[in-house]
Amino acid sequence: MVESIDVSFERKKIVFLSSSYVNLAKLFAQNNSEYDVFLVLDRKFPFDIEDEELDNFYSYIFDKKKIFERDKEAYFDNLGIYINEFEPDLIVCSNFSKLLPKSFLEFIRFTCPKIKIINIHHGDLRIKDEKGDMKFAGLNSDIREFIDEAMIISTIHLIEDENMDTGKPLAYSYETTLKELKQKGYINNKDDILNYRLRNVVLSYHERTKVLKLLKKVVSDLLL
Repeated sequence: MVESIDVSFERKKIVFLSSSYVNLAKLFAQNNSEYDVFLVLDRKFPFDIEDEELDNFYSYIFDKKKIFERDKEAYFDNLGIYINEFEPDLIVCSNFSKLLPKSFLEFIRFTCPKIKIINIHHGDLRIKDEKGDMKFAGLNSDIREFIDEAMIISTIHLIEDENMDTGKPLAYSYETTLKELKQKGYINNKDDILNYRLRNVVLSYHERTKVLKLLKKVVSDLLL
């Protein structure tokens, strides 16, 4: 008789970096129990992000605003050491407002040589302006894209260097349109996206319905 062998299952570890409570970390954990998900927020919010009902989701605050304002290099040195403690297999930037510098990327890749870092960018990086530059790169791209195009399309791309939104694109989401949002009763016109509260409602809906499944496929492909 062959004895059964107890093989313990070790989940892959994913660190989400975010500056917003609108991010995909907890939803991703809920829908993907094969991963341990660590959410690292760079600021405090006037409420707690509950994690007790999930055994694969953990939230943390890395609130070093004074250091960031005084010495960005020191801030990212500390962030790199902090993240390294999780021994992540993948880092995902989800509504993270800070540009990762070269020193941070080099440290992470030195300590975790096989690691990939990806960004969820709310803007279609395929669209060019009259100068040939990416029209919807940079911060607040979702607002600019929605006002210009009446829709949001997200790009998931690698972060390969310190330049903003220039890494290899991995996937593009389906669009969230003004027509769709009107039918759902979220907003009535394009300018509603300028309202901070309504913008968060739109982003949350877009991420749940257009980005979540796409991110799962991208993560699965990267961690094969």
